[in-house]
Amino acid sequence: MEDVSLTEMLNAREMRCRIQQQLILAHQRPLICLTLNIPGPVKVLPGVPEAFETGCRRIEAILQEHRISLLHSEAVKEKTGYEAFYCIDASPETAKSLMIPLEDQDRLGRLFDIDVLRTDGTKVSREELGFSPRRCLLCSQPAHVCSRSRRHSVAELVAEINHILKTV
Repeated sequence: MEDVSLTEMLNAREMRCRIQQQLILAHQRPLICLTLNIPGPVKVLPGVPEAFETGCRRIEAILQEHRISLLHSEAVKEKTGYEAFYCIDASPETAKSLMIPLEDQDRLGRLFDIDVLRTDGTKVSREELGFSPRRCLLCSQPAHVCSRSRRHSVAELVAEINHILKTV
């Protein structure tokens, strides 16, 4: 378990954006991006590799079940976190509506952050499709409210995440 500096996190975000732009440009199709919601300086906790692989398998199973062509996929596994990218042949709204249940289906799914990007790079939001915002891992408030107000400490969140990861 290795701490990640702020500079490393910022560089990883820039790299993620660059990969997203390159894949959208190359394929001219929507992009599904999977990351894990892991707050704090350690992004690869015990169980993260297994949780990430489970998330990838779930996404791929949904795509196969709905006969959505997968044009390209790749993964990045760094100490700054694990990321998967899927270029698909489907509308971004359809893809997002299929991904939301994966985020909500169980405690492990709550750790998945699955974004769907349109070909112009904008994200499809849960709310624009009529879904409610994600809930906090620790209470019933919308996650963004707790995150912005720092209602819960990183230690509390990481303890809950470690508990979830032990079930993988």
